[in-house]
Amino acid sequence: MSHSPRIFPADTMSAQERFDAVIGLKIPDRVPLSLMLYHFAPVHTQVQTSRYMADPAVYSAVMRQVWEEVGPWDLYYNIQPISRLIYSYVLMMRTLWPGYELADDEMVKVVETAYMEDYDYDWVLEQPKVLADPLFRLHMLRRFCPEAEGLNSARLLPRMLIDLVRQVRGWRRDFRWWRSQGVAIQIGCQGEMPFDTFSQARSVVDFSIDLMTSPEKIGRAATHLARSYADVSTVVARLMGVPTVQCYCHRSSNSFISPQQFEELVLPGLEIVVNRLIDAKITPILHCDGDWLRNLPAMRRLPAASVVLQLDGLTDIFEAKQVIGDHMCIFGDVPAALLVEGSPEEVTEYCHRLIEEVGCNGGFILAAGCEVPPN
Repeated sequence: MSHSPRIFPADTMSAQERFDAVIGLKIPDRVPLSLMLYHFAPVHTQVQTSRYMADPAVYSAVMRQVWEEVGPWDLYYNIQPISRLIYSYVLMMRTLWPGYELADDEMVKVVETAYMEDYDYDWVLEQPKVLADPLFRLHMLRRFCPEAEGLNSARLLPRMLIDLVRQVRGWRRDFRWWRSQGVAIQIGCQGEMPFDTFSQARSVVDFSIDLMTSPEKIGRAATHLARSYADVSTVVARLMGVPTVQCYCHRSSNSFISPQQFEELVLPGLEIVVNRLIDAKITPILHCDGDWLRNLPAMRRLPAASVVLQLDGLTDIFEAKQVIGDHMCIFGDVPAALLVEGSPEEVTEYCHRLIEEVGCNGGFILAAGCEVPPN
């Protein structure tokens, strides 16, 4: 047993042991809790969002204040980037930040703009597989990220590496404090998955046309990026000292594509990413926004008791438990609407139902459906 501090006196497991148990579909001493508080935290503490996002020291102080006033919980949902450049590299979409394009107290906003052209799929396929994903991201960054505009790769790469070193140092320092509180760290590395990046980079309308006119090329390009996506993520996760990678699958749900398109165009690359991460002893956390229910049978092809499936409230989590709950850990999914409009009794009742029905035999992490809303 670990000698890490316990969250509650009655706990018989540390938070890390609890996290490891549910990933492996084992029954923990109690269901672990994770809270994504990124936009909630500055509102709760009445700190300007611009300061919170731009200054890592302010961010850390805000999160620790929320811990003292709202906590405890089991998993630290760490998503704050050290810079806008890192933020853009991870998300691969143009963002508007408070204190820059927005007022100081506004939330960061994402702007969908078509910065990728249809001929860029061919460019992707020409890149060496060992470096294809980072080369693609660097190639695209200058088209939508203000901090990268006008920079060639020779000038952009050193800036990225400097920010990565700052990110590793800052997060490892932050992680030490959270672990001293008995909390496990949720994310070692994170990034938008290749297929989903294409959808965001082309925009919904143009990408929908691509799916009709050149689906095979999309599938090959997404699969071409998969190996290096997994390998770079593994390196970063090891540098962070946290053996997990959060893979954002924002556009692979049945809200955007059919189950057949998922199986033919997404799953081959997803299998490569997941299997390479697991072979490297890294746990994939699949952040699956949207309705994934009809994709779940095909996802049983992924290794059992090795993957976390994050749901945001649009997938019926109780049916998901029946379809795939014996194969992968389920994470979720108190809806934002319930947290905003529901009474404390209604929220409590729903949480109890999740714990009793989805978490009844292990393999479950209680969380909000994606993010705890700021209001």
